[in-house]
Amino acid sequence: MRELSPEEQIKKENAELKTRVRELEKRNAELERLSYRDSLTGLYNRRFFDESLYKLIVGGNESPVLDERRAGTDNREVGVIVVDADQFKHINDTYGHAAGDEVLKSVSRALETLNKREATDIVARTGGDEFVVLLPGMTEEMAVERATNLWSIIREFKVRAGEDLIPITISLGVGSLKLTGIKDALHTEEIKLKGNDLPPDQIQIKLEEKKKELFSAFLDQVDEAMYAVKKEKGRDQIARVSEIKKEEKLSDEAA
Repeated sequence: MRELSPEEQIKKENAELKTRVRELEKRNAELERLSYRDSLTGLYNRRFFDESLYKLIVGGNESPVLDERRAGTDNREVGVIVVDADQFKHINDTYGHAAGDEVLKSVSRALETLNKREATDIVARTGGDEFVVLLPGMTEEMAVERATNLWSIIREFKVRAGEDLIPITISLGVGSLKLTGIKDALHTEEIKLKGNDLPPDQIQIKLEEKKKELFSAFLDQVDEAMYAVKKEKGRDQIARVSEIKKEEKLSDEAA
């Protein structure tokens, strides 16, 4: 074999280095992708959902879908659907964890089916038996329609456990967050903090805390709507945040 010249040797080493760098970048990209995915269902995980909603709240990462849905409207909103598999603990305890896993996979398949049909932006598994659908640019009314479609798809699914066929039902909470209201609240908070003569780094820390507070409060409202279904309507239903707020207001006025 002919011995390579110094120039040829350098070219060979550079080519090998570029190949190793490309392979490393590919592996890192795959690891990053997996860090955002739920291992059981293949859906996005809570980390990805949190980051996505956070970016929508603070701006700077809007999708063409959001722009299209927002066209002709004054209010920028993001709809959220919280989905909880009914009687999941009972299924696990009665039929085993394998059956419970199949229930979760069935719900995820229904969510993916809806995603392909309706072009939903983000679908994630955020807890043991809880899933969330993030709908940029959607009002609560639009999100309810999407939730109804999902509810209808799920009712067609059953899971086999030995000789038994287990029907699957879900409870859903639906709400929407007006992004302009969030940004106004953050602007007001920033003015207040500056008035307290805090240093810039402390102001930024406080604003980050406020963003998380607003973020959590909204998700809590949608969660509460979903749990209201389980407690008051016997599961297998859809509840809207606006309806829960209206019922609470009427209850307070009656008291």
